[in-house]
Amino acid sequence: MDEQCFSGKMPDFLSKSDAIAVPSVVPISAVAHPLPFPTANFRLRTLCLIGALLPGVGCYFCLFYTFLFQSDKIRNFTSTNCPDVVSRFPPVSYSIGVWQPQKTFWLFILFLHVPARLFFGIYKSRSWYDKMVYVHVRLILVEMLGLIAISIFDIHDQFVLHALAYFVWIASFNFNMLFNTILHHHSGIRQLRKSLDPLFFFKCVLCYAIAYPLSVSTGFTYFVFLFTCNSLFYTLFSLAEYVVVGTNCLFYFLMIWEMNGCKLELYVKR
Repeated sequence: MDEQCFSGKMPDFLSKSDAIAVPSVVPISAVAHPLPFPTANFRLRTLCLIGALLPGVGCYFCLFYTFLFQSDKIRNFTSTNCPDVVSRFPPVSYSIGVWQPQKTFWLFILFLHVPARLFFGIYKSRSWYDKMVYVHVRLILVEMLGLIAISIFDIHDQFVLHALAYFVWIASFNFNMLFNTILHHHSGIRQLRKSLDPLFFFKCVLCYAIAYPLSVSTGFTYFVFLFTCNSLFYTLFSLAEYVVVGTNCLFYFLMIWEMNGCKLELYVKR
């Protein structure tokens, strides 16, 4: 069976007067290539594993290592802003950006993750809504840079920069989810493959029922904690962070089913 991907051809069931030009699914061999042979081939599964799933697995591994082998840090953990308040659930930032050896391991995960994440967003670049695609692709880059900044700027010694990086990351992630679901809905792929309907609704649940409320809650709970030094709000902030990390990775990993049968070919002109 030929592998399939999007082309810019409008399906027969749409008239030319339709406002939405839905891309059709055609064999990849039928799409004209700028060069006779691609410089490199990337399997979609590999991109999804490294570009979406790997950072989540790496982050949860760092948390697991902290709770399992550094229980003394957990028992004695206090926030810099409220040094008298003990919390048994430290934010993710400490496990991936402060404590060793987790920090070194996380930076290695980023080294593997970043190149693959650069390709996310490209698979929708033939859609009719070019302006939204333009913004979406660049916000994916901003989200990735925000994640790198979170990992580099120490929450303990560079709190302001770390907080700013966190805001950039979580804001761009939420906008990317919004644009992704809009692009998915209007791309026409669900008209061509009805089996993707459950996937689309699951993405909407992840976005609007889980990620959005939790993302907003992190801002509320953290600022309340800063003003009250109540450990309950710090715990709620940390737990929301734990879930948002997994939601982020799962949301992007769904592309492995959304674009099943596609592959990415890279051409370099000399």
